Amino acid sequence: MALITHPDVSTVTGIATLLTLAITVLFPFLIRLKRKHVNEKHRLPIPPGPRGLPILGSLPFLNPNLHHYFTGLARSYGPIFSLRLGFKLCVVISSPSAAREILKVQDAAFANHVIPAAIRKSYGNTNLDILWAPYGPLWSMLRKITVNKMLGGASMEAVAPLRRLEMRRTVEAVWGQSKMGASIDVRETAFLTALNMMTSLLLGEPVGGGPDEKEFRRAIEEAIGLLMAPNVADFFPVVAPLDPQGIGRRMKELKVWIDEYLDGIVEKKKRKLASGEKRGDVLEALLDLVETGNSNPPFTMDDLYKLLMNLVGGATDNITTAIEWSMAELLNHPMKMRIAQQELDAVVGKHRVVEESDISQLRYLCAVTKEALRLYPPVPLFIPHSPSSNCAVGGFSIPTCTTVFVNAWAIHRDPCFWGKDAGEFKPERWLEAAKEKSSFSFGGNEFCYMPFGAGRRMCVGVAMGEKMVVYILASLLHSFDWQLPEGKSLDLQERFGTVLRKTEQLFAVPAVRLDKTELYV
Repeated sequence: MALITHPDVSTVTGIATLLTLAITVLFPFLIRLKRKHVNEKHRLPIPPGPRGLPILGSLPFLNPNLHHYFTGLARSYGPIFSLRLGFKLCVVISSPSAAREILKVQDAAFANHVIPAAIRKSYGNTNLDILWAPYGPLWSMLRKITVNKMLGGASMEAVAPLRRLEMRRTVEAVWGQSKMGASIDVRETAFLTALNMMTSLLLGEPVGGGPDEKEFRRAIEEAIGLLMAPNVADFFPVVAPLDPQGIGRRMKELKVWIDEYLDGIVEKKKRKLASGEKRGDVLEALLDLVETGNSNPPFTMDDLYKLLMNLVGGATDNITTAIEWSMAELLNHPMKMRIAQQELDAVVGKHRVVEESDISQLRYLCAVTKEALRLYPPVPLFIPHSPSSNCAVGGFSIPTCTTVFVNAWAIHRDPCFWGKDAGEFKPERWLEAAKEKSSFSFGGNEFCYMPFGAGRRMCVGVAMGEKMVVYILASLLHSFDWQLPEGKSLDLQERFGTVLRKTEQLFAVPAVRLDKTELYV
């Protein structure tokens, strides 16, 4: 029989103390270990996608038309997939439900845009603009000023006569070309018209057609083109300070030139104000904000220049692109062009010119522009978003700072939502939807149709853009018959970029369709 001994009190106390110390030290570690096990067991996976190559990821396999490439990958990996482009983890969204999740349900978390290396390089230590500023006080201030002072109903109406004047100048110029039987560069014509309308709205006068104004137009187009260009600094941030392709340096040079050009306009406006000449235009309102400094954070002259460039550059290019695609599809479907012109004859007649007040009655023409924007959204992948925290969408994890693309082009052509004829140009679908009281608007609330984006970062100039596109297109169709140059075929191929342009610019031959000469001059 074994002898059982009992420890004395001091021994028991010592063992208890040691156990207490051990538990105290080990308990947090055991809890963390348990949590790690639970997290690993329940952690959401990164969305599936192609593996890619070491370091380069999927960069060597990209199609220049990135929206087509992403649409093909979505067929293989699903409406939420991931891929690596260099050192960047990218997630691509290709369904309305996933788009709704990031642009509405978790909108605040996804409210930041990915800032291109060229923008960081060209802006340096100054504030970012409304397009690139992080979601916060600066962005909120800039958006409020844009909506209230620049693109509000009062501002738009105040310069309606200037828009009408620019439209009549365009019609007269096209009329002069038509008498010679010459073909018209539709994009160039639409761009100059939209540019002069925008500068009339913002600066109180059009930029005109002098040498400096032509250089201003060229600078805008080059800056937009640089944003389209693939930049190795975006895929490998470690080399971004070196700006290996020089894109950032060129963007900075353009920004300096554009700022100097705008500075001349601003100084001219200041001299007029000093002499007591006031017109109540947008530029005067913005200068007043700079002078009074009544916003928090303060609105500076640098902010003013950047806002002007955002709207003049971005809005003009988007409007031009929408008009060119609308005209291209109408030339490809002559019967639909005739229907649009018959509507114009019924609403406007041939005894006067088109006015902006006619737009609400031009239902078929509005359907034409909506259908063109469905098939060819100006920004097919949106400006990429970046979550400010780790998020979960559709059962997948999207880590902070991931580059998130929304493939609006694919969503707009999804047969599940648009039917078997999703890829066809069919304005009638919008008239049928209106009868069923399910017509989509430009407001970004229907996540299967988002031509101008959605959520907090959607385009602030939707109402203005919609009005200008329809007005310019209506005026061109009302005043002229259009056909392709003899021997030319229509190319509807797309060229991906910051804006979805036609691969080949559209040329068309106008012919007078109104009897009264005074309607052209």
